[in-house]
Amino acid sequence: MASLQARHARDCAIGKPWTPFATAMEGCTCTGGPTNYVIVRDGKKLHRERVGKNRQAAERALRKIGTQVDEDAYEPQKRITFGTWATTWIEGLEGAKATTVKDYRSTMEYARQAFGDKVVRRLGASDLKHFLALMREEGLSDSTRAKHLRVLGACWQSAIEAGYAARNPVRTLPKSERPRATKKEAAFFENDELPRLFAEVDDGVFRTLFLVALKTGMREGELLALTWRDVDLLKNVIRVRHNFTGGALSTPKNHEQRDVHLTADVVELLGEWWGELGSPTDQSKLVFPGDSTSGYLVVETILRRELYPAMKRAGIARVGATGQKRTFHSFRHTYAKLALENGRHLFELSRHLGHSSTNVTSGIYGHFERAERKKETEKMEGVFGV
Repeated sequence: MASLQARHARDCAIGKPWTPFATAMEGCTCTGGPTNYVIVRDGKKLHRERVGKNRQAAERALRKIGTQVDEDAYEPQKRITFGTWATTWIEGLEGAKATTVKDYRSTMEYARQAFGDKVVRRLGASDLKHFLALMREEGLSDSTRAKHLRVLGACWQSAIEAGYAARNPVRTLPKSERPRATKKEAAFFENDELPRLFAEVDDGVFRTLFLVALKTGMREGELLALTWRDVDLLKNVIRVRHNFTGGALSTPKNHEQRDVHLTADVVELLGEWWGELGSPTDQSKLVFPGDSTSGYLVVETILRRELYPAMKRAGIARVGATGQKRTFHSFRHTYAKLALENGRHLFELSRHLGHSSTNVTSGIYGHFERAERKKETEKMEGVFGV
């Protein structure tokens, strides 16, 4: 049998901790009202499921739990501290990349600081607000706090599915109280900057790497992981199967394997590079080998020793027209910009870049397509004769 009861604060004027739900508000002075619980009697055992202060939500919870009790499907909520659950959740992630796990651990550390040793089922909106305030006090940007909030929401949802919580406060947090991620425009290279930049890059692995990045739009990690087995110059295609980030080899972002079709000049460029490397017959050899102990190129070397000095010599500012700093990823942004400005369809570009959806592509690069569409529309001016 299931019923509702209300628990009052110690300083409540009612003067007793528990009252029936129906009369709980009569004379109650608790801030925001008493906290409601669904009470389930199982023989001699008494289970209390905390369902919060909202009376409508409490009545919905009673109906749900009551149905479970009637169908003999009710399972009491389990008790576990957030710290223990956070560790369990991260260790149970299937197929997560090392870099993803590292980011998730960062989120859990902030949550542990905010929640302490509290039991998961007793966490609520006030604890969530403390979590957000803690990160703000430590100087984290709204974009970073929004990312941590998404991870915490996923962790909380898993706790519900595991029977450790009844609700997910992240899901019900009002939009006005959510940190808003600042949308940043893509930091690309201008058309007239590209010849100047490549004039300052010597022939060799870095020049070839930069050119392939620019003319394919591939991610840095995808290029660093590339082996000659992945390159088919007869079919003009690169098969993206791996990604090298954070010192670890993994699957591509979004776990999306894809084929990147090459223009004739990229095929010629890679053919010449294969020859310069001594025409390696071992297909497991890296296309862009490094001199580190791992054999891979080091990201910091690419940027600090090669790209940034070349930009400086070419008179190209680190901060571009969009107000964002140019990095290696700017080659990818430049590819997307030029593709859309020259009529490539957004859907096809999204597949080529390996985005999880066209919404991602449109959100980053859609304004380039809209600008080109406007130009095309303007060509219709005065053609109708009436």
